Amino acid sequence: MGRSVNYLSNADLVLYFDGSFLENEFDWEDFKSNLIYKIKKKLKSYNECDKWDGNETRIFLENELAEIGLSEYCGLCSLSVRVRDDDYDEYFKEGIAKRHIKQIEKSLVKCLENTGVEILNRLGTFSNGCGVFEKANV
Repeated sequence: MGRSVNYLSNADLVLYFDGSFLENEFDWEDFKSNLIYKIKKKLKSYNECDKWDGNETRIFLENELAEIGLSEYCGLCSLSVRVRDDDYDEYFKEGIAKRHIKQIEKSLVKCLENTGVEILNRLGTFSNGCGVFEKANV
């Protein structure tokens, strides 16, 4: 069975992009550093963190409401955002967090585009698990 790039469990936003230009670990770390810088410059409430969601998606930024994760598989990458799992005021914060995530979508797209990547739309999945993508018109 085939598979595709992973993203945060319970993600409220998933942005796919072509990362095939990231040829080695140095390129990946450089890209990630640039992306963190651009996101933190635009969205000042986010702080760096180093957590994992399962084995494949690295959570690298968070604030009181949301977590942002990055994953890569065979040149296809995903940037995903989900409501931060917090026992304190969980139900009160969830609605605010979901609204916040919708508000930051355009900023995240711009940050990704400013790093030189092309955003992709997921069209669907074949029966073998492989995803089908097209260039997004954002």
